[in-house]
Amino acid sequence: MPKKTTLTKSRFKLAVECPTKVYYSLDRRYVNTKDEDEFLQALADGGFQVGALAKAIYEAEDPDAVEVTADKEEEQIEETTRLLARENVTIFEGTIKHGNLLVRVDVLRKRGNVVDLIEVKAKSWDPRADSLTGQTARSNPLDPGWEPYVYDVAFQERVLRLAYPGLEIHPWLLLVDKSRPNSVPGLALKFPIVGGERERRAERVDGFDVGQLREPLLIKVDASEAVRVAQSQVRSKKGRPDIVFDSLVDAASRAITRDERLGPYVGPPCKSCEFYCPPEERSAGQRSGWAECMETRFKRPVAEPREVSVFGFYNRADTGSHLARGRLWMRELGETDVEVKAAADKISMTERHRLQWREIVAGDREPFVRTRELRAAMSGWKFPLHFIDFETAAPALPFHVGQRPYQPILFQFSHHLVDRDGRVRHATECLIVDGDESPSIEVVRHLRAALGADTGTVLHWYPHERTILGKIYDEIAERAPADAGELQTFLASLGLAKDSNLRLFDLGKLVTEQVFLPGTGGSSSMKKFLPAVLTQSDYVRRKYSSPTYGTADMPSHNFRDRRWVIEHEGAPIDPYQLLDPLFGFHELDEALARLEAREGEVIANGAAAMIAYARLQDAGRPAAERDELRDQLLRYCELDTLAMVMVYEALREWIRA
Repeated sequence: MPKKTTLTKSRFKLAVECPTKVYYSLDRRYVNTKDEDEFLQALADGGFQVGALAKAIYEAEDPDAVEVTADKEEEQIEETTRLLARENVTIFEGTIKHGNLLVRVDVLRKRGNVVDLIEVKAKSWDPRADSLTGQTARSNPLDPGWEPYVYDVAFQERVLRLAYPGLEIHPWLLLVDKSRPNSVPGLALKFPIVGGERERRAERVDGFDVGQLREPLLIKVDASEAVRVAQSQVRSKKGRPDIVFDSLVDAASRAITRDERLGPYVGPPCKSCEFYCPPEERSAGQRSGWAECMETRFKRPVAEPREVSVFGFYNRADTGSHLARGRLWMRELGETDVEVKAAADKISMTERHRLQWREIVAGDREPFVRTRELRAAMSGWKFPLHFIDFETAAPALPFHVGQRPYQPILFQFSHHLVDRDGRVRHATECLIVDGDESPSIEVVRHLRAALGADTGTVLHWYPHERTILGKIYDEIAERAPADAGELQTFLASLGLAKDSNLRLFDLGKLVTEQVFLPGTGGSSSMKKFLPAVLTQSDYVRRKYSSPTYGTADMPSHNFRDRRWVIEHEGAPIDPYQLLDPLFGFHELDEALARLEAREGEVIANGAAAMIAYARLQDAGRPAAERDELRDQLLRYCELDTLAMVMVYEALREWIRA
């Protein structure tokens, strides 16, 4: 298949990130870990439905609106040209080409000589607070959160202006207005996803009229000033060449035409480059752009995985200084090259990097535990200990009346209990996905029943649970159910404010600050930390090697006679891999696995929960499929809280030593 020779808006977006990526994106031999996962992101963030709602809005305004649907690029361009010859027209997916610059525009609204160029994004906008150009010096001069969207629409505007110099063009972003409440029951279900593979799209159900929305949930944001800034001002990028808009367009356009690679530009952003595959998977038909950039930059073969390079240091690291001295691999650094800035009360980030270096280079496989600090923190816990985990969704288009776009929905929790004598049991669980109203407040009622009998410490992993409860506290105040006072008193007793020192305690934060385990890559995410705990803790490994979980000694709601420690080639298998895939659909489960590898478990879990909630809201799905998904959610959530128990048990044994 011949290489494509057009600079599209998606390739220009890559050029803004790193000009070298454009070359790799044009050759299917280069592995792209983001490839074919756009559908997953659209499923999770509601992109399909937001696009369909936008189309419905403009069709209501202009019943003669036309969508360009031709398969071939030349036919798309020709049809768009014919449509733009009209005095007044609204065009969906219009295709514009100038030279080898090519864009498909979400919406073109032409009235006389004036054209609104409208880019639709499933991103929330708060009209009271958000700004494309930003309000602080950090904006430089675009708001960092909006910069990719501004460059996207700026490129489209430039191509349209070059192709049609006689038109007056106004660029807009059509976004999701997070301040507006929904007035249509099951709004997201009015736009079901149809098609397969790359043909997925959202269709509007018969009988739905956007006039049913009392308030519009999409808002048109004028992007003219932001586009002017993007096109005219130099944007400095750390670890990348400065962005000079027209120069970048010209350079990327020429490079595509000549089949040339710009760069490489090696710097800290290479840590997350998607054009990567492990050395053992490289072949003539499966290439690693990252490795080729490193080979070009350092003029030597790259035969080791990225994890043991200086890019493998967790989170933010002084990668740039190492690269500037010609050092790509951790093994090329001396211990003094990993400068430590110690913190008095926790493992500092630089100390974590030193521990990683010792693991990779010096072969140190012992856990690093700040015993005194752990003991002090855990001595303040009150028994019985409660371990909780939430599953939440935040749909762009709400399912429930009164919900605002992206307002979180708490639909599930799991709850393990540990007594002072060490007895473990899966005490309660809750999963509510039926009914016309958001289940959040009802789930909090169940949580109150589960936790309200004592004042024991309530442990969670990272801030998600505390944050969600704070948002539901506000939702209770707004909706004012009959038991609002009781529910708010209960939530306040948990300690919703950060560092409140009441019942809620962030176990994930404690582990991050006080423990480093080899095999985690410096991370304290549960999916990294749990397998390392099973490797490092003799106590936990012995306890869960026998099939006692889900018995009278260790009760469970979803498992019977379960062994959680099963070894393969001398190492414990990650317990999450012992569960069946969440969805049972190979394509979706594989995409979620790739997302987790690339973005981490927090983002992947959020996407999975969002997709699961949407599927369970769809009464049209087969009952057996919905029942199986319910069962899978219950099992996964139970393992989430059991994993916290296992970590606690390991910590308890380590501080006793």
